[in-house]
Amino acid sequence: MGGTTLIKENDMRYLYINQTENRISLISKKPEPEIITDNCVEYIVKDEFDLTKEMDDGFGNVKALEGFLTAEEFLARYNSDYQSQRAGAYPPVEDYLDAVVKNDTAAIEKYKADCLAVKAAYPK
Repeated sequence: MGGTTLIKENDMRYLYINQTENRISLISKKPEPEIITDNCVEYIVKDEFDLTKEMDDGFGNVKALEGFLTAEEFLARYNSDYQSQRAGAYPPVEDYLDAVVKNDTAAIEKYKADCLAVKAAYPK
């Protein structure tokens, strides 16, 4: 199929950043919309997105620990990764499938235009 890979919801992680406290509030395998507030923002990343942080264990050994990034560290890594930005910005694939099933040419073209706008907003 031309090298296109569909990203399934279970291939993603949902991170919720509390902007007031500058911390990651929650990392989840499913959307948690009740967490979102004016101060808490959702970011969607692929499972492969690196959330590890190298830390000294107090005995001179460096350990890579998952989930210990600060919000600032996460955002710096996220903003440098166009794939993660795109993944969170693309319209739901269900919209496209619905348009195909209904043979709705206008909705298909809108979906394509929305995807191209995401690609333009987050270039390689």
